[in-house]
Amino acid sequence: MQGRGILVALGIVAIGALMPLGAAPASSAGLPGTYTNPLSPLDTPDSDIARSGATYYAFSTGDGFFNIPVMSTTDLSSWPQTLLFNPDVSDALPCQTGSVAGNDCQISAWATRAPSNGAPWSPSMVQVGGEFYLFYAAWDPSMAHYCVGVAESTHPMGPFDDRSTGPVVCQPTLGGSIDPDVYQDQAGNYYLAWKNNDGYSSTTPATLWASPIAFSPTGAQLVGSTTALITQNRLWETTIEQPEMVQLGDQWLLFFSGGPWETSAYAIGYAYCQGPAGPCADPNATPVFGSAGEVAGPGAPSIFTDTTGRLWMSYNAWTAGDVGYPDGARSLRMDPLCMVGGTPVLLGPSVTPQSLSPSCPTQLPDGYQLAAADGGIFSYRSPFRGSMGGKPLNAPVVGEAADPAGGYWEVAADGGIFAFGAPFYGSVGGWSLPAMIVGMAATADGGGYWEIDSLGDIANFGDAGNYGSMGGLALAAPVVAMVADPGGGGYWEVASDGGIFAFGDARFYGSMGGHSLDAPIVGIAPTPDGGGYWEVASDGGIFAFGDARFYGSMGGDPLNAPVVGIAPTPDGGGYWEVASDGGIFAFGDARFYGSMGGEPLNAPVVGIARIGT
Repeated sequence: MQGRGILVALGIVAIGALMPLGAAPASSAGLPGTYTNPLSPLDTPDSDIARSGATYYAFSTGDGFFNIPVMSTTDLSSWPQTLLFNPDVSDALPCQTGSVAGNDCQISAWATRAPSNGAPWSPSMVQVGGEFYLFYAAWDPSMAHYCVGVAESTHPMGPFDDRSTGPVVCQPTLGGSIDPDVYQDQAGNYYLAWKNNDGYSSTTPATLWASPIAFSPTGAQLVGSTTALITQNRLWETTIEQPEMVQLGDQWLLFFSGGPWETSAYAIGYAYCQGPAGPCADPNATPVFGSAGEVAGPGAPSIFTDTTGRLWMSYNAWTAGDVGYPDGARSLRMDPLCMVGGTPVLLGPSVTPQSLSPSCPTQLPDGYQLAAADGGIFSYRSPFRGSMGGKPLNAPVVGEAADPAGGYWEVAADGGIFAFGAPFYGSVGGWSLPAMIVGMAATADGGGYWEIDSLGDIANFGDAGNYGSMGGLALAAPVVAMVADPGGGGYWEVASDGGIFAFGDARFYGSMGGHSLDAPIVGIAPTPDGGGYWEVASDGGIFAFGDARFYGSMGGDPLNAPVVGIAPTPDGGGYWEVASDGGIFAFGDARFYGSMGGEPLNAPVVGIARIGT
């Protein structure tokens, strides 16, 4: 982290399960009682919670009293409320010589408190057999940087003793190494993640790193290759830090903090990873958990399970109105974490009494997903299953379609289909085509899909039936998109002049064909009952037919880039428009969850789909 708190009460928090997450079976009963955020009024920067048996331990960045404060509870609701003379609060990493108050504290053979009373940062603890290992970042005078070390104890509250002669990892050419996170895979292998201290005598952007580690009587050593997980690349981040790598089900996720920590702009994001050592991809252009109501600048995500196996995320946050030191405190908080269709969903932030036996939702809220011409996928409250972004393509991606089960397909201009979390039923990729593919649509049950070219010709796969097409017929303008009838048994094709062509059970409700248009039509979306549809033009104009209602549009408003697609909300009470720069425009009951507008893109956005609802 770029800065740390002044000498306020106490920093506490540090989570990291002492066993692979999901090892304990989830109990339907859950824990008794309630909890209320903040859990403690004490200052809790860089939080991390670890459970050993039935006791929970919260560690944090040091302060003017302790090097690494640690506190404990057995019920997750009754955390220490005071700092001094409290048997449930202690210094996990006491000075070997000197003292905290005297600013001459020698933490180990290599580590001291930094000049101007700089305490150790961001601890992370793990149990290996009968020993407990505490990773931390501290000042190395020989390096003139913060570096990551490890100390050992026979008890989770310590005292921990660092018997090593040097740090576990330090990257002096990158500003040093901080914010360690130790974790384990289901095969029993251990890993360490951390960040390089960007901005500290370094111009290198913040990167989160990972490496396998091995434990020995003298501490821990990196083994194998060190890999970069992700590098800051979003406008909201300014930096990234506090990695928290976890395996939830069959999916590895990397949670992290980003933004200026001393402000309400601090927030939490996550990335999907191919394994415990990455690489990782962040599909979200905006943070997934930021300031809300009384909760300001949440950060330091840490994932753990309670004694019944339920997932929780602990985090620290300011209280709105008291953001920043010396008035504010980054207090310890937690809320349930649910996995819904492969997507993490935090049931918070909460500030009123909440049950320790929560229920998780069974489906995601109404989110959306953007597809770019290079195959990149950007998800907003929708599950990310992968993409063709960064992979070689024979032709650009021109659209995507949703599988009701939560996956999706991308389609390229040459007819290639790429399935993510969805079955592959075939494609016209590699065929000789009379015209380029311009889009696709999926059947209502996800058992098949259609591809359509600019001549209006249809190719069907899986249980998608061929109900006819404009292929071989004269067109006044090229076909630009198609959409399936939600009731099944039909589909609509739409041309750039607004002409609508209905096939199978799909009914014709009218069109803009033959009307004067300010801009060409680029997409179509149906109402939930199939009783109508909307056409959208590249200038953002919306044209509603059948039972489709008009909720507003960008028509007549200035745009930074042309509109390229439309997606309806689940109840048909609104819709989203998307522009080629990734800008999102929400109308009716459609909510805005973020966009790529203003973000750098490797390729233009070509479409939008509602995924996972």
